[in-house]
Amino acid sequence: MRARPFSAAPLLLIAACLLAVSCSSAPKKAETVTEARNRAAEATDVGNAYYRQGRYDLALRFFSQALDDNTSVDNVEGIIQSSNSIGKVYMAIGSLDAAEEIFSSALTRSAGGSVELFFVSSNNLGELYLQKGEPAKALATFEQVLSPASGAPSGASSGARAGGLSDLQRAVLYHNLGAAHKNLGDLAKAREDLEKSLAINIAHKLAEETAADYYMLASVDSKQGNLESAMKNAELALAIDKKIENSVGIAMDLSALGIISLKRKDMAAAYDYFQRSYLVSTTLSMRSDMRKALIELIAVADALGRTAEAENYRRALMELESSP
Repeated sequence: MRARPFSAAPLLLIAACLLAVSCSSAPKKAETVTEARNRAAEATDVGNAYYRQGRYDLALRFFSQALDDNTSVDNVEGIIQSSNSIGKVYMAIGSLDAAEEIFSSALTRSAGGSVELFFVSSNNLGELYLQKGEPAKALATFEQVLSPASGAPSGASSGARAGGLSDLQRAVLYHNLGAAHKNLGDLAKAREDLEKSLAINIAHKLAEETAADYYMLASVDSKQGNLESAMKNAELALAIDKKIENSVGIAMDLSALGIISLKRKDMAAAYDYFQRSYLVSTTLSMRSDMRKALIELIAVADALGRTAEAENYRRALMELESSP
């Protein structure tokens, strides 16, 4: 099971709230400035909705519109917010080098200003390193939020060390620290961090974030050989993601259940889960997830003696890899 990046929703929400505050509190120097900022805020809201649906082309269109509006009035915090949103889309579609460039630039710009946007930019860059398979760099990036030598805005590090992070921020940070520790093989520390994140998210009734925590705990359980607990946590994640119609999460939960079923030697269940994951991924055009599901389906179909189905999936994989 691969690491599931923490939901973009809380980080985007932090930035969106910050932008809303800047819009409402800024002096009205000109109506065009107010209008531009309002358009940017509205475009960001629409982009966030499309992002959660996995409709990344539309999300990118609206985030880019927000960036243009923010740039037109030199709204620096809005520019950083929009840049982070665009970077999340690039990361979701696998354009990792482009995402890294955007996040790094956003982090540099935020270091001299907003504590909230420094936090968002740091976490986004750390998540990117996790996706690139560089957990040590991810851990260092997450920990810089707590470091007095991090180059954070004035008061950010001391506030974090003194427990000044909000519950929302602490949940994001604990989840991401857990993912980094898991990928580095420190499963006990990973579980400790993820359970802290889960407790906060349950207390605040944050469904998508709770599902992400259950998914990651299932991954830790799977690595430790606690397969019954792994199944339970993955099923909890799937139930929540279905309830909130989080299609991206559903595809990943189903894939996780397939992998756990393989470890339990339940090939029929694994085949069903991988099929379902493939179908959901296909509706979202999630090429990386489609490829992973097809590879698993071919292996399981062969093991089950479903030769014709295995050949069909091989052809589908060839077509996927040969298409632009």
